[in-house]
This record gives sequence, C-alpha cells and structure tokens, in this order.
Amino acid sequence: MMNKGIPSEVVKENPRINLKHLTILAVLLGGLIIVGTVIYSVYVLLMTLVALVIGVLVEFLFQKIRKREYQINAGSFVTPLLFVVLMPPELPLFIVAVGTFFGVFFGKMMFGGLGRNIFEPAIAAFLFVLVTFPNDVGANFIDPLTGDVLPNAVAFEPTILGLLLGEYANSVGGTALLGVLVGGIILMVLRVIDWKIPLVMLASAVVFTFGFEFLYPGQFGDPIIALFQGQLMLVAFFVATDPVTAPRTVKARIFYAIGIALITIVIRGLATASEGVIYAVIIMNAVGPMLEPAEDVKEKQE
Repeated sequence: MMNKGIPSEVVKENPRINLKHLTILAVLLGGLIIVGTVIYSVYVLLMTLVALVIGVLVEFLFQKIRKREYQINAGSFVTPLLFVVLMPPELPLFIVAVGTFFGVFFGKMMFGGLGRNIFEPAIAAFLFVLVTFPNDVGANFIDPLTGDVLPNAVAFEPTILGLLLGEYANSVGGTALLGVLVGGIILMVLRVIDWKIPLVMLASAVVFTFGFEFLYPGQFGDPIIALFQGQLMLVAFFVATDPVTAPRTVKARIFYAIGIALITIVIRGLATASEGVIYAVIIMNAVGPMLEPAEDVKEKQE
C-alpha cells in the first residue's frame, strides 16, 4: 500500500526508494548514536533531538506551504540522524539546528523531497556547517578516554584495536568503528545497500594510500591504519551507498566508489582539508550521472 507521506509520482519515478530499507537504516543510525552517547555523554541525545525536531518541522512546513499532504516516515529521520553521526560530539546545538535545516531544506526538499535530491542531504549539510562554522566543527572533538576537548580528531600512532573500540576522538557515529562495521555488515546482508560500493571504496583506499605513500613517503601513512581513520568507513557504508545519489548500474557504481576513494586519499595526503571523504562524496554525486550511459541505465542490479 502506498505511504501517504510520499507522492505517488515520486515512488513511480524512483523505484530505488524502499521504506523498509530506510527504516532499517534509521534504526542502525540510531544504534550508532546510542553508542556515541555511551562513549561521550547525553549531550549527543540532545543533538539528535534538535536535529530530528528541525528536520521533521522543515519537511512539515514545506509540504503545508505547498499544500501537500505530509506524514512522517523513516525517510524523515535518515537525514537528521546521519547528520548527527557525522558531527563532533560537542557541536553547539544551534549549529546542529542550522546544519539540519540546510540539509533538509536545500539538500532535499528544494529538489522535490524524498528520492529527488541530487546530492546526499546530510553531506550537503556537513559541508555547509564546515564552511560556515569551521572553528566549531573542527574543534569540538573529545578524547573518549580522558574527556578532554581536542582541537581535531587526529589520533597519533593509533592502533586498529583502539580505533575499533572507540579509544580515539572522532565523530559521534565514527568513534567506535566496530559498531560501524557491524552496522555495515547488517546493511549488506539484508541487501539494504549494494556491497560493491563500500568494499570497492575501502579496497581502493588501501591501494591508493599505498601507492601515494610510495611516491610521497611520510605523507599518506600506513594503508591499513588509514582505512580505519577519520570518517572513511562510516561514509563507505552509510553515505556513499545512498540509493538516490549513487549510480544505478554496476559499472558506474564501481567507478563511483573508486572515484570517492581516490579523491579522499589525495585530499588527505596533499591538501589541508580535515576529512577528504566528505568532499569526495559531494564531487562524485555530481559526477555520478555521467558514469551511466543512457542505454545502460536499465541494466539489472545484482
């Protein structure tokens, strides 16, 4: 039965929209937020509450102004939840509100709502607050072991086990990478996401890091450690696989994943940006349609 909150023409033109899959994704994002709350503090829950309220309110008002029926569904929660898991755990609440507003209004509703956005809304929100409030977004990380506020999320001489168990500062959802891995595996097993995108992306990141480190010794670091640092793994499973902004054909998805990995590693090693994967996703969202020849768009997905 058609959900009343989604116009029938949107579902018809966007068969990739699956409310069941969106519900699973929202639940797993909520799980990452709970893990982040345990590692940090209940402030993470306040960030989540603000994001959810703003996100739902923006969608509700947008639809009411356009005189369209609105009903809350899992699609209303994914962007706010994803934005929170990408943020540092002490981000001021007004920035959470501003970022969520931008992501939902300009990244999603302005393009027609669920299933019609060109760029991943949470990533658009991330880039907006990063450019608008660079000091706040880059300086509200917390050392999980000591509780000290850090200038950034960089860990010195990290261990893979420590990164998996959340011993180093990172975003709300990216601190304990074991949770990210478990969530990613669940998404792949349940076929909520296409396994090709995250696995090709992560494998390519290792290869590119190794290659560039050979050319520029000391600038790119250990390829395996680099795989677990920053938001790379979180983005690989929960962002790059977005069914709306990712390409539809198999070949296009492979090139899409390789492109994200390449841009990420180049920015990490040769630029001054704090996290190249965010820029990489937005760039490949724009490039993605060019990877799909018109005659191949109907290619059957596995």
